[in-house]
Amino acid sequence: MTKALIFDLDGTIADTLPAILVALNATMRHFGYPEHDLTALRGFINNGARKLVTRAMPEAERSEAQIDAVLADYDRAYTESYLQTIETYPGVGAAIRTLHERGYRIAVLSNKQDYMVKGLCAQLLPGVVDIAIGQRTGYPTKPDPTVPLAIAAELGAKPSEVAFIGDSDVDMQTAKNAGFTPIGVAWGYRSPALLRETGAEAIVETAEELTQIFTK
Repeated sequence: MTKALIFDLDGTIADTLPAILVALNATMRHFGYPEHDLTALRGFINNGARKLVTRAMPEAERSEAQIDAVLADYDRAYTESYLQTIETYPGVGAAIRTLHERGYRIAVLSNKQDYMVKGLCAQLLPGVVDIAIGQRTGYPTKPDPTVPLAIAAELGAKPSEVAFIGDSDVDMQTAKNAGFTPIGVAWGYRSPALLRETGAEAIVETAEELTQIFTK
């Protein structure tokens, strides 16, 4: 029986791309690099901020020192824009609250910077998220199972009692690596076909389905 639900953030709980793009293009302008649109940004995300800025940079500029500089500027810029994400996808916040009220332990795990994950969870889902964790120095990011398994233990659930809900192949791989049940959402940044190919055991088409597939 499922006891705990771990959610991805970007593309699963909320559409964070507009706020990310504001910061990314501010950084691109700062360094004189070409700016990007939302379509391009979709191809850059899911593996943390360092991979994001590296993919956005011109290939000839991708020395480690320059990536460090660009990442530092992006972190500064996104600090100013990340809370522009002010609402969840339609119905998703209500669905997660309902699940919490039914007794499920709720966590959010993202490859976004840790303090931003905590800030967004506090803004979007106040009083609902038991654990919110993002990218932290010294800890591996998704799809490595180390942090997901630590979250499950803190929530008091065995891997077989955890469902991981996300919108990307990285999320499905994370769930499989940790021994969780992989659940995909159809409204995010990756296609349902890709989610199925990478291990999703179910795809939810609407927020209402989240409350339907988990029953006590």
